Amino acid sequence: MRKAITLIILVISFLGYSQKIKLKKGEVLVDDVAWLNYQECGSFDNTCSLLNKNNDELVFFKWINVPGAEPMTQYNKDGTLRYVEIVFVGAQMKIELQKTQKDCIELLYNGKVVNEDGTLNMDKVSRMVEKYGTPFSDRLNRSSNSPGTIIINNNQSPQRSGVNINLGR
Repeated sequence: MRKAITLIILVISFLGYSQKIKLKKGEVLVDDVAWLNYQECGSFDNTCSLLNKNNDELVFFKWINVPGAEPMTQYNKDGTLRYVEIVFVGAQMKIELQKTQKDCIELLYNGKVVNEDGTLNMDKVSRMVEKYGTPFSDRLNRSSNSPGTIIINNNQSPQRSGVNINLGR
């Protein structure tokens, strides 16, 4: 009984201290305080823009679906790779994540990539790019630009019949 009560208290304390991200009437609210503005961040939109108070675009989200890039599983029957590309506008830097819209916004808020005056903090942006990078597009570009290499090795000793084929080194 004591363990159950302790567990309930811990769950309530974690829920009480987590930040509440809301998108309401063109504003991103963090714990009911306006942080940034947004455009096109609806449930069915494939893009989203975060703007400062002067409506200058700071961060751009784009959801990308790549069919057949992942193994087919019970939960991903068509093998589609789904991720969000987050571009820091004007910094020529981006990261890629497999997170929800609110999780991405919370990550940016906790990473303090936006200064109080509504500009990007380039040190924090660089740190976030270094931390998360672009693992999906790097992987997809690498596989599409370099097809598998076939190496035929006939220099065997002792001589054996057959062909040795090594795919991709």
